[in-house]
Amino acid sequence: MFKSGDIVKILIPNVVNAGYDYRLNAPASLGNFVRVSVMNRQYIGVVYGIGDGNLAPEKIKETLDVFPEHLSLADLQWIKKMSEWTLMTPGAVLRLIINVPDAFSPPKLEQLYAYNPDEKIRMTDARQSVADAFASNDNDAMGIPDIQNIAHVSAAVVRGMITHGVLTPVATRARNTNVSQYQYRDMGNVVLNPEQAAAAKTICDAINRGGFSAYLLDGITGSGKTQVYFDAAWDAYSRGASVLLMMPEIALTAQFMSRYEKRFGAPPVVWHSNLTAARRREIWRGVLNGKIRMVVGTRSALFLPWQNLGLIVVDEEHDTSYKQEDMGNYHARDMAVLRAKIAGFPIILASATPSAETLKNVADGKYIQLKLTSRFGGASLPTIETIDIRENRPQQYILPTDTDNTQPHTGNLSPALCDAVRKTLDAGHQVMLFINRRGFAPIVGCKKCGWVAQCPDCSVGMTYHKQLGKMLCHMCGRTMPQPDKCPMCGNTVSMRGAGLEKIEEEVSVKFPGARTALVSSDTIMSRQALERIVQKMENGETDIVIGTQILAKGHHFPNLTLVGVVDADMGLFGTDFRAAEHTFQQLFQVAGRAGRGDIPGHVLMQTYQPNHPVLQAICNGDRDAFMTADMAARRTAKMPPYGQLVALVIEANKENILKNFCDVLKNAAPVATGVKIMGPIAAQIYQVRNWYRMRFLVAGDARAMLQPLVAHWVGRVRVPANVRIKIDVNPQNFM
Repeated sequence: MFKSGDIVKILIPNVVNAGYDYRLNAPASLGNFVRVSVMNRQYIGVVYGIGDGNLAPEKIKETLDVFPEHLSLADLQWIKKMSEWTLMTPGAVLRLIINVPDAFSPPKLEQLYAYNPDEKIRMTDARQSVADAFASNDNDAMGIPDIQNIAHVSAAVVRGMITHGVLTPVATRARNTNVSQYQYRDMGNVVLNPEQAAAAKTICDAINRGGFSAYLLDGITGSGKTQVYFDAAWDAYSRGASVLLMMPEIALTAQFMSRYEKRFGAPPVVWHSNLTAARRREIWRGVLNGKIRMVVGTRSALFLPWQNLGLIVVDEEHDTSYKQEDMGNYHARDMAVLRAKIAGFPIILASATPSAETLKNVADGKYIQLKLTSRFGGASLPTIETIDIRENRPQQYILPTDTDNTQPHTGNLSPALCDAVRKTLDAGHQVMLFINRRGFAPIVGCKKCGWVAQCPDCSVGMTYHKQLGKMLCHMCGRTMPQPDKCPMCGNTVSMRGAGLEKIEEEVSVKFPGARTALVSSDTIMSRQALERIVQKMENGETDIVIGTQILAKGHHFPNLTLVGVVDADMGLFGTDFRAAEHTFQQLFQVAGRAGRGDIPGHVLMQTYQPNHPVLQAICNGDRDAFMTADMAARRTAKMPPYGQLVALVIEANKENILKNFCDVLKNAAPVATGVKIMGPIAAQIYQVRNWYRMRFLVAGDARAMLQPLVAHWVGRVRVPANVRIKIDVNPQNFM
């Protein structure tokens, strides 16, 4: 306990600090939230330790406020350890926690607007996004800034909806928290099968014992992993602990919400990116004061100011969306394990396709594996086969609107897949076609001179999107009109390759009566938009759903019996050493959407490589043998999880400055036994948003302590103002 007048170190939430000295204006303890001023700007920080004493006493500022709320000592240790592992500053880690700037200020009063669905107006995509923004926030009234930020629309769209009476002004008032809605009870309406019950008992026993333990809940798709960790969540919650159920963004579906409410008697508190400022403040403060003790959220929910956290569940633990690459580089799964270990409570990692890192921890005895080998409710696994499109070539097609029928379009659906689709539709069942490529055509170019349309701000090609009627850069979002003629030689421009819009076009010709739906990040701008498609699937209003990886997980369609993978080879030959693992996970998860009801499912994967080990492992259902072979290759190459990698991405807004700084950094590179520093080389995507990029890669064996070496290396050089260094420990992205 510190007294008023003591000099302490205050950590503030910005990326450049590890704590500054302040004099307390009131008694405080380690972890207490305080308000301080830095260069005439106020911050909420935390008491982080004893002051360094490097400043003269007369130069030390006094804290402005000391709040009764605080972080635990375990949380402070977690901040320190996370900083050491990721090489983010402690202040950058704290910024992830204090991500609601006005959490300690009175609620702001502003003009709010309610959504009036009864007022008729033509619903454009932008207006539908506004409606979805209200739905994602329980139809609470919102201010104009929140509406724009969540719906991603212009002020003109909002003003137009106000003019038409669709958005109506309501009284300005602060939201009142209804704490009772966050009180849960076990409804007792689920009976677990013996495998599920045994797994749940093992975890609940660990919760009762206390202390850290980690469990891999390893169950095939449809095996009922959710109900197992619901059991564990209830056990921890009923004992007074807080519970975090963490999952990828897209897994937050209405199906999950409904399952949660049926089990616990009330809807979940959901933390994600599309919340209003008022709702974020309410949940953040509710977690801080212990009134909210169970949250379903994406990776950022890990950084809520938890009180007495007693269980974390990381669903789909293999999912790459747990890797954060914007506000600092960290892997939320790994940081969740670190938080559980420091605070001393169990953590569950759930997946049908566990990551190599998690499987190694199981093999090393650090995690306990709990297997679920049968589908919940007695459903059977689908049969999985490949279609060799060297022998079963897709047939061309002609659009009814084509005026020149002498130029048929290149097909992408083989006769064998088309026959299977036709039989499935005739039987009254549903079909999913999977292609992990957005838009209509990924290449717009000239066959005569070789010109290819590229983004002027990024070193990537522009993708043609038929629904937009424009070309789109998937890196920066820039749009451009599609040229009719090549700007280099004047020849007619052609479009090559196929995205999901091209597949929809082919489906419309080959199955003219089928009702289709497209699912990608371009067509699904909100969870509500996805739910409309899910609802149509459940109601039998959609025959064929065509989509990207959004479809790969989290959905249960009982009448979906056929899954067709249009291009199973797409991820097999990437430069990333994880390419095979990620392709297996993605295709296995997609295959798991078939046959989840009473009718057996069938999966067909089109490929030029039918004997590829990844595809053979999926067909044979032999995940363990595949992962064993893949991990043996990594062990030989000393790649993660049998080695360590740290990537340094150097960015500058001028190429000569980038080259000169990389030369300086290379000359300062340390020499250490068992450590290899490679680079600099141009990043695979050299230019992004007019910033140029080079990469270094530091490699070492599993015992090498790369972080201190990299921190010392970077600390030896002066970084110019127009240069950025991004450090990524065990990178997932090598672009």
